Amino acid sequence: MKRRNVSAAKPQLVAAIGFEIVRFQEATNHFDELAARVLGVQRDDLKCLSLLLFAGPFSAEQLPGALKLAASHSQRMILRLQRAGYIERGRGQVSLTAHARQWVETIWGPLQRAGEAVLARHSIEHLEVMAKFMAEVAPIHVEHANRLAHSLTVPGGKASNTPWREGLSPAALRRVELLVEANLANPIHLADLAARAELSAFHFARGFKSTTGVTPRAYLEQRRVACAERLLRETTMPLVEVASASGLGSQSRFTTIFRRSTGLTPAAFRRAETPTAGFQAADMGFKKKGRQQWSW
Repeated sequence: MKRRNVSAAKPQLVAAIGFEIVRFQEATNHFDELAARVLGVQRDDLKCLSLLLFAGPFSAEQLPGALKLAASHSQRMILRLQRAGYIERGRGQVSLTAHARQWVETIWGPLQRAGEAVLARHSIEHLEVMAKFMAEVAPIHVEHANRLAHSLTVPGGKASNTPWREGLSPAALRRVELLVEANLANPIHLADLAARAELSAFHFARGFKSTTGVTPRAYLEQRRVACAERLLRETTMPLVEVASASGLGSQSRFTTIFRRSTGLTPAAFRRAETPTAGFQAADMGFKKKGRQQWSW
């Protein structure tokens, strides 16, 4: 009976630990956001400051490896923090300035001491279990961080801000897709899509076609026609409302684009897809509207 109770309690305990891990991560992120605001630095800079505080000085050559950053990124970070008065170079090493050390220590020092006090209350056996747990879960985070990093890599293995010839990264393409799906009924400009991909409009347009095989305008039209097909098939919305909801504009534009894509007018498509649904009355709701400004 006791073993059965322990077995039943394990899923709840695992769930509770998972919840506390998420809560810890959220608290850590919130703390880092506030620390960055207090210090007036970027979030990436915090890793460098805390490393120099707790691990001591590093050579400029060692620092990129310790931070797991590219040498160019590390160099820009060092220059940025040096201008801000947080770090200094001397005898080939990078270290916190005296004034910065005092200030940074007031931010992280109490947190470190409080954590050490909590751990000190546990037995060696408990600490060994904690240490084993941390050693086992850390590689999981590394593995999934690498998976996310891969989504930022464009075809050819380069970063997402490479020229259009390399295409878009999976993450950039997904951001664009989400923007389109959420705004089909609204005007969508090339600049909007390029901004989500973090590229210039010129590079985005060519990178998008290199990745998908179609231009951004053709892709947007495809998604709007697909939206219209779904609404025609699944709802009794009047055709004028279908045109508006799918972003296909006026009666003439809706009919022209839809027929060019499907070979049928919207009304004929609805009748073909739902032959017994009696949509004739709904079709009568399409009234001719004035010309609308067409961004795409």
